[in-house]
Amino acid sequence: MLEFSEIFSIVARTLNKPSLTPGRAVEYWSQFVENCEEGYEDSLAEYRNELSIRRFLQAVIDHPEVQQSTEAQWFSAEVAVVDARFSALIADGFDVNGGWGWWERRIPRIGGGIFLIDVRDAYGVDVEQV
Repeated sequence: MLEFSEIFSIVARTLNKPSLTPGRAVEYWSQFVENCEEGYEDSLAEYRNELSIRRFLQAVIDHPEVQQSTEAQWFSAEVAVVDARFSALIADGFDVNGGWGWWERRIPRIGGGIFLIDVRDAYGVDVEQV
């Protein structure tokens, strides 16, 4: 069986994110969630782009060898901590069409900048300005 870092590298290369490390991937997810907690201000397109890190994390977590690796437990646990923060944030948010992951089916209720305009144009809802 491969070590977690090796499996992670294989998944990262396969998904065109070869420079990511496990710690950095979790950090990106956490930073994105923090930006959302403070009121996301970039465009809706950038929001979706940054949110794509969570799909990558899921691909790693779902990898059969990762699921069998005790070495990867810290990774899944760290992702779960950040997931809980994001889940709480979007719980009172707005439903959006599509998305295969729970994290893609709702958007935060609060935001700022261009995000407010883009969400109104795309979904017809008004995000509360921070």
